[in-house]
Amino acid sequence: MLLLISSLFSLIIGTIVGLAQTRIKRLLAYSTISHIGFILLALAINTEQSIDSFLFYILQYSITNLNIFLIILALGFIIHKNGIKIYSNSKNIYFFDFDIRYLVDIKGQFLANPLLSLSLCICLFSMAGVPPLLGFFSKQFVLYSSVQSGYYFMAFIAILVSVISASYYLRIILLLFTESEIVDSNNISTLRTHKELNQSEKSVSATLPSYASAGQGDESILSNFHSFLISTITLSILLFIFKPTLLLNSTQLLALSYFNY
Repeated sequence: MLLLISSLFSLIIGTIVGLAQTRIKRLLAYSTISHIGFILLALAINTEQSIDSFLFYILQYSITNLNIFLIILALGFIIHKNGIKIYSNSKNIYFFDFDIRYLVDIKGQFLANPLLSLSLCICLFSMAGVPPLLGFFSKQFVLYSSVQSGYYFMAFIAILVSVISASYYLRIILLLFTESEIVDSNNISTLRTHKELNQSEKSVSATLPSYASAGQGDESILSNFHSFLISTITLSILLFIFKPTLLLNSTQLLALSYFNY
């Protein structure tokens, strides 16, 4: 009962509060709370089928969420090629900020970085539970387990929450395909560092070497391993339906070993 109550509150709070977020990492954090509701629901049912769906949900969500953050890091490096230099006179510290903080930071990125944007769209559609992506099957298994065990109210709430949460995933996708205004990168750096640096510190930092500018003019900003991870995980999410047995058999064996230990 405690797991069911926790699942209910996680589903509702994670979805409703996530709708009001403008920071991309906070939105993903509340999205995680909502997904924890599905995981707790599968754990509370405690049958062989629900434990199988529990393990499968954890695996697919970990993979998808990892890929989303890899893509956000990649977009941050590409958008802020020159970095944001912050210089401390007392400690001589250089700090380069490549972070994407707000949803509007990724506005219009489909035209500039189509492959990364498409990969992010695939991951977000998977998180929303759009078939035939990996995330759809994980939600289907949890909902099927709850209906089979008689938890109709929790299944209804989970379906309703999935529909509502799809709206803020679609909001991110819409921003990717929305054209952004062309702004000079020097003006962006000035605006982003206005609160951290005074005018004298800016003049000093302008004379310092920028390690991030080494990739300026070079299209290959990301490392090969970073690109390989993003492409591999994205293809596994997209093409899971063609070879599902590898992951499904693994989770089924783990669930059976748990009950027959």
